[in-house]
Amino acid sequence: MISKRFPWPMLASIYISQYIGIAFILSAAVAILRQQGVPLDKLALLNLAMLPLAGKVFYAPLIDKYRCFFQGQYRSWLIVAQAGMTLLLILTGMMNLEHQFSWIFAALLFYMFFMSVQDVSVDGLSCKLFDADSRKWASSIQFSGNLLGNIIGGGLILMLYPWLHWHGSLWVLAGLTSISLMQIVLFTEPEQSATKVQHIDSGNLLRDVYHFIKSQRRWFMLLAIYPIGFTSGFAILTPLLIDAGWQLGEVGFITKVFGSAIGVVSALFATAVITRLGRIKALLTITLTQALGLAFIIPITMGYTDKLTVYTAVTIYFIGFPALLVTLSTMIMDKAAVTHRKATFFTLQFSLVSLMGFIYSAISMALAKYVGYSIITIAGVLLTLAVAMLAWLILERKNRDDKYQNINIESSTS
Repeated sequence: MISKRFPWPMLASIYISQYIGIAFILSAAVAILRQQGVPLDKLALLNLAMLPLAGKVFYAPLIDKYRCFFQGQYRSWLIVAQAGMTLLLILTGMMNLEHQFSWIFAALLFYMFFMSVQDVSVDGLSCKLFDADSRKWASSIQFSGNLLGNIIGGGLILMLYPWLHWHGSLWVLAGLTSISLMQIVLFTEPEQSATKVQHIDSGNLLRDVYHFIKSQRRWFMLLAIYPIGFTSGFAILTPLLIDAGWQLGEVGFITKVFGSAIGVVSALFATAVITRLGRIKALLTITLTQALGLAFIIPITMGYTDKLTVYTAVTIYFIGFPALLVTLSTMIMDKAAVTHRKATFFTLQFSLVSLMGFIYSAISMALAKYVGYSIITIAGVLLTLAVAMLAWLILERKNRDDKYQNINIESSTS
């Protein structure tokens, strides 16, 4: 059962506010600015606003080591980041769409910088606050909040734009972001971590990173290949539907709104699966569900693009994908929580998954031009099954080794 002693409403609010901005920039803002006549070459610059996210692994050590002007190692950074996000949304809403695009782009670029600092800080705080039993709830709230933010920023704001207009839309987003800021200000971060630190801080960042990766080398190998199946298959769905004659609005609804709504339920349901099966079995079970979701995309690649087939495939895919991220994030948090550099090592692991996911998606899109959508999707199913088998071999072996080591420790102390 979810514990009431943790700041769940604050955590949910932070993760929702985190994604309303990303979804707005990548989805709603593109449509709005294009409607105002902004050229495509300028719209392409909006993707560059995401660049600060690539620097998270470099911010994380600073956030772990230094504290800003306020109470709490991670709370202090969260206050600065959330305040910066709120202020920049207000300022962006005051700008003129037609004549101040460069200023809008600059403001959104700084907004993403503050958002990346917020992301690292809240992950570090979660590693610090939650014990092993509560981490699955934290991960569940993270991804359900992200998906809900995706619905609000990428879908709902766009639907309300005829009434809100540019100024109103940005100020609504600023208002929602300020709610999180007030919650953080009222929160007091504990000085002690909920989990006993097992890794010694040598004082040298590179040495600590090296030893962490070396001690978890099989796990890092698994993280690097895990996205190869589930990202490659779904990456082609949008161009596939467009090629089949679906309208942009229909594609946006099914992937952004409908898929995200299913994903919110999936992310929340993942905690029950983890509780019932344990982390390793839950990961393997959900990975197999993900392979099933990809298999349902195969008929779409063969020309069966009626709504029933497409909605069924998207439903099954989104039942698995967010739940898979929740389970992976819980296991990532387990490994970061026992270190002094919680934000750094959480970010290091999850950034690897995100980076490889982008790479595999790009490769899939490129290869689809030459081998076709069907081959890419079938390969995605087979690779997901292969990754599940490899995960079982690596994680079960690690689990047996840990149990054997614990037995030896207990025998030596008795």
